[in-house]
Amino acid sequence: MTETMEKDSAQIRAEVREHLRERADKTVRRRMATSTVMSGVCWAAIVVAAVPLVALLFELFHLGWSSISSWSFYSTYSQQPSGNNLSAGGAMGQIIGSVALVVYAVIISVPIGVTMGVFLAESQARAANWLRIVAQTMVSAPSVLMGLFIFKLILLQFGWQPSALAGSLALSILMLPVIAIATEIAVRSVNPSLREAGLALGARPSTTSLRIVLPAALSGIVTGSILAVSRAVGETAPILFVIGGISSGFGWKPFDQVNALPVLIYLNVKQGSYPSQISQAWGMALLLVIVVFVLSLFARIWANRNQKEQR
Repeated sequence: MTETMEKDSAQIRAEVREHLRERADKTVRRRMATSTVMSGVCWAAIVVAAVPLVALLFELFHLGWSSISSWSFYSTYSQQPSGNNLSAGGAMGQIIGSVALVVYAVIISVPIGVTMGVFLAESQARAANWLRIVAQTMVSAPSVLMGLFIFKLILLQFGWQPSALAGSLALSILMLPVIAIATEIAVRSVNPSLREAGLALGARPSTTSLRIVLPAALSGIVTGSILAVSRAVGETAPILFVIGGISSGFGWKPFDQVNALPVLIYLNVKQGSYPSQISQAWGMALLLVIVVFVLSLFARIWANRNQKEQR
């Protein structure tokens, strides 16, 4: 009787194991099939996203390389083709104007943005929560709003003339929320023991933030600032109405009218009727893409290197 029960029990266990093995095999096959299908979908999405990007880059290099590979592109000013001279000139004035706009915008936005980010990270006040919401909203706001705001407030209300300072103010408003949010994240990621050690040694909270927390968060702040610059350098809408622009030469002083690469690209594509103007626009577009790529790459390398050093 006992032997019969043991045989039946062993048979039942064998049947259960076989049943479970069959179900496991089916589950594995189903999961492998699902994984294969989803991998295919992901690769298809990558191809769909990459094809327009590769096509755009190919078109940029194909139509713009001949312009930026010539030294005259960097050493001569833009001009209006006319008569027997059908050349659109170079982009020296636009390059100088764009550099001036970005430099002034960095001088304005970085100190304010870093201060804002430290306040958001350190303060528990209700004002900090509202300021964080405003900063997050401004990141996704259309950039043309910054230009219209400066145009209405500075040019119309205060009676300023279009200038590099007005354009840099518009760009600094665009950069501020990016720098502030990056600074907040960088400060919050600092090891709390560093702050606690400073406070335990008798340092005031402001001194601790300035001399201990900020140096520890410097890599994240620099990375956020570089990404903010790379966003601002190619913007057209914020500066279109407020920098004035000059037909020849260049301006770089704060209250001078200036040229900028994105604005001349827009004007050449919109109003240009000569092939040289279109070629010039492609060259400036390629130059901007290269500048933004280099800035973004430098920011990533800087961030990765500092993360490895901190580990």
